Amino acid sequence: MTVAATRFVRVLPADELRDGELLPVEIDGTPVVLVRHRGEFFATANNCTHRDFPLSEAGFDQRDGVLICAWHEACFDVRTGAAVVPPATEPVETFPVRVTDGFVEIGLTGSLLRS
Repeated sequence: MTVAATRFVRVLPADELRDGELLPVEIDGTPVVLVRHRGEFFATANNCTHRDFPLSEAGFDQRDGVLICAWHEACFDVRTGAAVVPPATEPVETFPVRVTDGFVEIGLTGSLLRS
């Protein structure tokens, strides 16, 4: 069985997103939030698993590395997608991120995968 290599989509120049900042983007109609945390880039689905509210609305806690939902203050670890503060109990989907030639690219996996 052959596994296809992950395709990546270029999002923005890496130097345009500072540490602690987040950027909501849409890839083929799917909302994603891109975060720079301690020099690394992370991408998750931009919807709280508790009540489907955009995670990019409230912000990012740099100290704990969590996205915070503005509606009920559920928190998600940006590195793993794990729900770390209730009322959310289900994780958010995460996507691979890489920097190539100075540009941040998000991997088309999971709900971003289009055949």
